[in-house]
Amino acid sequence: MPGSPDAPAARRGSAQAADRAEPRAVRTRERLQRALLDSLAEQPLETLTVAQLCRRAGVHRVTFYGHWPDIRTLAAQVFAESVDRLARVPHEVITTATGSTELAAAYEHALRDQLREILDQRAVYRTLFSSDVDAGFHRRLVAAQRERAQAAIEELTRLGVAAPGAGTGYAAAYLAGGTVAGFEAWALSEDTDIEATATALTAQLPHWWPR
Repeated sequence: MPGSPDAPAARRGSAQAADRAEPRAVRTRERLQRALLDSLAEQPLETLTVAQLCRRAGVHRVTFYGHWPDIRTLAAQVFAESVDRLARVPHEVITTATGSTELAAAYEHALRDQLREILDQRAVYRTLFSSDVDAGFHRRLVAAQRERAQAAIEELTRLGVAAPGAGTGYAAAYLAGGTVAGFEAWALSEDTDIEATATALTAQLPHWWPR
């Protein structure tokens, strides 16, 4: 796999070996994640090796393989979490929203933040979307967006919106799948107009979405 030519076969299945809750393990993951972001500011994901990453983080390669099987999997986790983090609408915004339209606008604002993140790191997102065979980027992103969509539906329902299938999970699955497909199209395009893209994506939302 590109980006992990030096991954020993015996170590690739060792991602579960590390105790992820142990403070030292947490610090190690944070160092490797920071090293990944710093490295990607200088070179493409496709050329980055585990050895290079570990030298930058000051971590032994064996330790790296105790957390991730390869660099693509690490990048998939880091960047899926980045997109998911930007999808979060602050609790105080949710609780103080005076109506469904105001709350829907907050979710749409978060969508623009996500588009900006993908644009800023477009080369990395293109790689992850284009070659997501084993890294699980698409799966991670859909799962996170589905959870966010379900939370949004529940809050909108609380404010009087009638979303068909809200309790079955179908509505959330539909929103998540469409949103991630839109993110992929955005990442693979040459478009840089965030506002126009956000408008086009929100225009595809179901009829029950407040406008």
